[in-house]
Amino acid sequence: MCDFTQREYYCGHFRWIASKWCQTYTYTHKRCRLPNVTHFEYRHSCGECKPKECPHWYHELNKRWNKSER
Repeated sequence: MCDFTQREYYCGHFRWIASKWCQTYTYTHKRCRLPNVTHFEYRHSCGECKPKECPHWYHELNKRWNKSER
């Protein structure tokens, strides 16, 4: 069975990172059905989370909609 590190982030995302591949994987390149989690890590930021900002065109559309309602 392959060994994995489970990495959990403050934002709620998580990842499983292989720390050691089993002999079956080295020959077949098929992952084990149940990973063997040997370590846990906790990190602050995952790098995928982005600030929740409106796109630049959102404000322009919002202005147009507000004008048409009057």
